[in-house]
Amino acid sequence: MCNLYSMTRGQDAIRQLFKVTKDSAGNLPSLPGVFPDREAPVIRQNGADRELLMMRWGMPTSSQKLFEAAKNRAAKLEAKGKTVDFQELLRMEPDKGTTNVRNTNSKH
Repeated sequence: MCNLYSMTRGQDAIRQLFKVTKDSAGNLPSLPGVFPDREAPVIRQNGADRELLMMRWGMPTSSQKLFEAAKNRAAKLEAKGKTVDFQELLRMEPDKGTTNVRNTNSKH
């Protein structure tokens, strides 16, 4: 997914192509590369409006990776003699996102 996307059209062309009725993006910069975990123009349905705005985008971390990370964290805490509430650890595990999915058989 990394750098497969770019924005080669102007803001007015985007508004016309997607029939945008509300533009909250401000002045869009030129984006020769659009990368995950960075801001990029997005069009969303907002009530009756099709809104153009800048948003951070990407894919969330797979639930399997979050589970594995929480399991590793729990093992380290238990090795130090601490009690662990695994469900709470899993809930609090930070989601750093995924930038590439190379394994097409993954649960992602």
